[in-house]
Amino acid sequence: MSVSERVAYERGEQLGESVGYKVRLEGVRGRDTRLLFCTTGILLRRLLVDRNLRGVTHVIVDEIHERGMNEDFLLIILKELLSRRPELKLVLMSATLDAELFSSYFGGAGVIHIPGFTYPVRSHFLEDILEMTRYRMTPYNQIDDYGQERMWKMNKQIPKKRKSQIAFVVEDALRAADFKEFSPETQESLSCWNPDCIGFNLIEFLLCDICENEGPGGILVFMTGWDDISALKEKLQIHPIFGNPDRVMLLACHGSMASFEQRLIFEEPASGVRKIILATNIAETSITINDVAFVIDCGKAKETSYDALNNTPCLLPSWISKVSAQQVFLVC
Repeated sequence: MSVSERVAYERGEQLGESVGYKVRLEGVRGRDTRLLFCTTGILLRRLLVDRNLRGVTHVIVDEIHERGMNEDFLLIILKELLSRRPELKLVLMSATLDAELFSSYFGGAGVIHIPGFTYPVRSHFLEDILEMTRYRMTPYNQIDDYGQERMWKMNKQIPKKRKSQIAFVVEDALRAADFKEFSPETQESLSCWNPDCIGFNLIEFLLCDICENEGPGGILVFMTGWDDISALKEKLQIHPIFGNPDRVMLLACHGSMASFEQRLIFEEPASGVRKIILATNIAETSITINDVAFVIDCGKAKETSYDALNNTPCLLPSWISKVSAQQVFLVC
């Protein structure tokens, strides 16, 4: 929606004239619309009705690095479509994709590298943050507070005698890493880090540190899903700083929210007010939030996986890829 609005604005016309958009259950387009922004699901639905995409001359697929079932299936269908419609122009775009891999899949398609301007970004990892802020992690201050209604979700994070497979992997990685340049306190915190937790307390601490010690600019916090966003938002709203609308503009951004609620993240706050956005990786896409100067990424996102035992797809949080992490830098 935001991209179509921007393109229409730069063309000097109203949205719905030559530029429109279509998402699930909502869309703006007219008789003269020639450029339609849509989701992957909308395009697949169109292909279901019209396998040859009659009337379409160009298909541009952006953020192609986001590998998923719908995205991979779409590429298979488009490759078959090109054999039937060789005049159709297909453009695959991403700032972080392995271009040669996609080029070989489409029979040696041409690759165009377009240089762009990126702002310098300083990245700090968990060990850097612990060293800089002197924050100390313990096995119990990492447990995320989801409230009494979701006690089961909190109980899953309590350290158990029998460790999970990911915990063993983390321990091996920590042992293999060289943390000699960090203080003993930081090394001790890392040794008790719980990979099953998001880290609400650490995020709250970092937000306080930024608000009190850093210059102006919005803060974007990447979370895994609506449960995490709503729980953290409730936690922050009772804080004396984040619960004060004269100091902080606290917003959420999730795909299930109404479009007018999602658009609030683009509004500029009043002078002296810090904007904080709690979002899923929906904020990693083509949208641009102009005043964001700080990004906190929990390193996890919900991805669709297949449960072979129950024969059903499920949406579970998993660690993001290195490419996705690089894409986050481009949001800053």
